[in-house]
Parts: sequence; structure tokens; C-alpha cells
Amino acid sequence: MMIRLFGALVLGAALSLSAQAADKVLRLAPMDEGPRDASFAKFRTDFKAIVARKDAGALMKIVTPNIQNSFGGDNGAANFKKMWKPANAKSDVWPVLKLVLDMGGNFDSKTEFSAPYVFSAFPSDIDGFEAVVVTADNAALRDKPKADAAVVRTLDHDILTLKNGAKKLQHEAGPDDWLEVTDAAGKHGFVLQRDVRSPIDFRAGFKKIKGRWRMIDLVVGD
Repeated sequence: MMIRLFGALVLGAALSLSAQAADKVLRLAPMDEGPRDASFAKFRTDFKAIVARKDAGALMKIVTPNIQNSFGGDNGAANFKKMWKPANAKSDVWPVLKLVLDMGGNFDSKTEFSAPYVFSAFPSDIDGFEAVVVTADNAALRDKPKADAAVVRTLDHDILTLKNGAKKLQHEAGPDDWLEVTDAAGKHGFVLQRDVRSPIDFRAGFKKIKGRWRMIDLVVGD
């Protein structure tokens, strides 16, 4: 299943807005509330192990019967299985879930959790379709879309504005896929697409149902 991007990426947590001299920076630092709940922390650890071994049977036991797969009405576990084909070790579901599970998230209530933080903690006053969040440490803003181009500045979990949208999701991006962006101070450049994520990239919701954590949605877009 290949779903193309739209224009932005998600990331959540400690938002800081600072201005010094001519430099202005807008950031969304990584955050993870998962460890607050021991039962969820264990569930997520076990889920990561399922993803690592690409265990389709175990995955389908986590999926709820009425899981939301999209905003188009094709919901439910049967459609999830049809869309993702998890029995195929090369299914996109495995890299998608790995990124979602590795990027923290936030509790919506005592029994509900949203991931990744790029979605759950993204500031509501910024248009998620026009922005991406830097998720890689020490990512570089370069003056050309080339690995050896001059570095405009080193990025620190910045929220960047997209200039020409994005054509791929983070799990699809390779070493030669670049995005044209500007930072909060208006500095223009290019960043590797795999180093950033849109708030409307894939995200998942988890809910504790009858004492057991389950995945209630895995969606992209808006």
C-alpha cells in the first residue's frame, strides 16, 4: 500500500519559540508520555517486538474489529488486512508502524494514547499541511538539494515551512529525496525528507479495552 503525501509532517512535544539577534527558531522537541503507564509501556514494548519480527498473526490480534483505516469508510480489521497485507514481509505496514511506535506520543486520557508525538503534540496554531518537523538529530539545512552542499545551519527539531509540498511519506523517503523549506527566520534551503515528518503522516491511536491495549486507528492525511 503506497499512499502519497500531501504536504506536511507531524511531531510533538516541548514547543519553544525563541528569538536572538536575527535568528528566530520554532521547535517541537520529541516527547513521550508512554512510560507514565506501566501497562501501556509493556504493550508498546511487546508491539515493537511484533513489528521487528513482522508477525502478522500477532498484529491482527492487536487490531480492533472496527479499526479506522482511513477517512473514506473502508474501516474494520478485514479491510486493514486487505489494505496492508501484513503476511507479506515487505508490506509497508512494518516500516510505518516502526516509525509510529519509535516516536513517542501523548495520552489523550487514562485509557487512550496517540502516536507519534509529531502528530499528538503538534501546535494547533500551525498549518500541518504546510509544515514538517525535524525528527533526526543534527539534521542539516543545505543551500542545495545535495549531500555535499553548504550547510545553511544545523537544525534542532525545527518546525519548517514547506515550499513545494512533499511527494513521499517519511517511511518511503530515500537518501536522495529532498524537501525545499524555510525556517522560522525565513532562511531558505533543503532538508532530507527522511529527516523530517509531517503531522499528517501516519499516526495511530491506542485504547485500553477490557483491560487490554488495542490499536483503534492507523490513518494518514486529514
